[in-house]
Amino acid sequence: MKEKHVIGDDITFTPIDIGRIGEAMDFQAMIIEKMENKDFFTPLTKQEFVTPIKGRDNVYFLKYKNELIGLVVSTCDIPEVLSEYRIPSNNVMLIDSIMIKEDFRGFGLQKQALSLLEKRARELDLEGLVATVHPKNIYSLRNFLEMNYSILHSAFLHGGERLVLVKRI
Repeated sequence: MKEKHVIGDDITFTPIDIGRIGEAMDFQAMIIEKMENKDFFTPLTKQEFVTPIKGRDNVYFLKYKNELIGLVVSTCDIPEVLSEYRIPSNNVMLIDSIMIKEDFRGFGLQKQALSLLEKRARELDLEGLVATVHPKNIYSLRNFLEMNYSILHSAFLHGGERLVLVKRI
């Protein structure tokens, strides 16, 4: 039986600064390298890490003890992306990425991270959150649906078909 992990109890959820982008990009590369279906995820560019760090939201590390086990990237103020996603409002947070190290999957950390992002979106007085999920990524899709996200439509994004999910807050 796996031991339960909880953000705030034994997992820290901490925003990072510009100086740690290299570490974030290395973690992303490691996660993608170990993925069975690499179509599920499109790597973020360096600029896609810089924009949220310099903007109203952040890039977050999830750490267990001193081990980096997760990465969360969300951003606001990107109307050009939201129009591509066919989102009617620009007053939303885009969840660019939630990556959890394989040994720490199955503990609900993605859902816990979503809850923290929703809290942050409320603090910023946003209308909701937006994310994209590969339609065959059943675990992430299930997590978003269980957190009351709705499928808005399917679109060709990030080099393939993605479901665009939204949640009003």
